[in-house]
Amino acid sequence: MKEQLKEAIMQTIASWDEPDIYVVSLYVYDDNDDPCRPTVTVGYNTESYLNEQLEYASDEEEARWNYAFWLQNDDSVFGVDDTADIVRNWIIESGFAYCQACETTPAEYESEITKAFVEMLVDIVKELHESGFIKETFGHEIPVLIHELEYYYEIGEQNIRANGTELAGDFAEFCGYTDL
Repeated sequence: MKEQLKEAIMQTIASWDEPDIYVVSLYVYDDNDDPCRPTVTVGYNTESYLNEQLEYASDEEEARWNYAFWLQNDDSVFGVDDTADIVRNWIIESGFAYCQACETTPAEYESEITKAFVEMLVDIVKELHESGFIKETFGHEIPVLIHELEYYYEIGEQNIRANGTELAGDFAEFCGYTDL
């Protein structure tokens, strides 16, 4: 699944043509609030849209890093429709005790599925930076942020691991990550 997910992310990013994209968004959530159906929506925000949102946010930092103030583009959603079976098979192959008959997973595995899914995204983001894909696509490095609707310490920490402090430090601080 990792290579299929990485390829889907790369194809989506390569399709964009806005000149002022400053952040790529990998918004992680559970389809229909089912922890057995992790998904990621690939999107972005631009400096021009950020400037439009300044009047609505408490400050520039909030407009820059709070997903609520970003473009809500969903150019690609991995884990639904034709990619739902890829995720389901990954869950089964990963040994999360997925029950094919009833499509449920014991509660103790639910957070493990999300953690494993996010860790896969951390690895993918590292690979996108290390391969030069992000720099080649945008002309310079930008953060590829893995996040939910809510931000907290772990969101900051995972993005430091994925992007490095230079790219994700400000976002991580916004999330409450203080170990910089």
